[in-house]
Amino acid sequence: MDFISEDEIKKLDPKDTYHSTLNLVTQAQEAFSQSSSVSIKHSFSDIKNVIFCGMGASIYGALVLKALQGNFLNFPIEIITDYHIPSYVNHQSLVVLTSYSGTTEEVLSCANEALTAKAKIIVLTKGGALAEFAKENKLTSYIFDGKLNPSSVPRLGAGYTILGLLGILNQAKVISLEEKQIENAFIRIKENLSSLEAKAKADLEKYINKIPIIIASEHLSGNAQILRNQFNETSKTFSAYYLIPDLNHHLMEGLKFPQRSNLIFTIFNSQNYSPKIYKRIELTKQVIEKNHKQIETYTTSGATLYDDFLEVLIYGSFLTFYLSIYYKQNPATNPWVDYFKKELELQI
Repeated sequence: MDFISEDEIKKLDPKDTYHSTLNLVTQAQEAFSQSSSVSIKHSFSDIKNVIFCGMGASIYGALVLKALQGNFLNFPIEIITDYHIPSYVNHQSLVVLTSYSGTTEEVLSCANEALTAKAKIIVLTKGGALAEFAKENKLTSYIFDGKLNPSSVPRLGAGYTILGLLGILNQAKVISLEEKQIENAFIRIKENLSSLEAKAKADLEKYINKIPIIIASEHLSGNAQILRNQFNETSKTFSAYYLIPDLNHHLMEGLKFPQRSNLIFTIFNSQNYSPKIYKRIELTKQVIEKNHKQIETYTTSGATLYDDFLEVLIYGSFLTFYLSIYYKQNPATNPWVDYFKKELELQI
């Protein structure tokens, strides 16, 4: 990165996604504090299932929740990235609607269906039609100001949507979190922020003109999909993700051809994985190496699941930001997504 001047970075990043990335931990800390203080307007003690509705970065909170808490929940959850909620939704269902902008048409469609189904509803948004929907129907909601996301790019407000979701569901007693562990994770990541940024810059060269294949498991499963999306949107780079143990049942046989490729397999390891998963990680690395593919291993350094989740989120955010700068791409814009939305409006 030495040959890229600060002035050039500013030209490539006029919306200041860099400071949104730098603020991510503070964002998360503020969102957790604010959402943990939300007035809970309804009881959720009788819910039988939870449906999370969101698109793109707005579904990150549900992915992280499922990865961190999935084994401890006493009700099924479903993640909807579409226009419609399941037909089984009723008065004993909780539908969680998340849209950073508050204008996402798929989420607004689910909102109206949830209301018709008489489901319990919780809303997370910065404003727009979804905020108005929450106010009109007197719904439990976390409506944030987004001040710590100077770029105003929704995916760079992940601190609000992820920790906001965890905080409000904990406040509503839908889930039970180790709040002290979360607060300690904020402190630890803040202390290590500069070293995570430095590592991302040092690792950048490995990803130039490569296709990143993200591998993770258990509590980092949500991070795998998030990082895939960050490579796509921020770095304008094709990427994919796979989860252990599932990939051990199919991907192992898909490594032989093509024999020459620009794939880079990035495996996220953790001392907090269960022993069986830890062993699978090592064997998976062996199989990839025997198929002559490039591997990078990132081993988290935290003591808790929350440490790991935040560390990978911050590292991946910096890595994909600097990769976009290397490619001389504006990390804030998504021209093909914008093109698609415009063309879709013309055809409807």
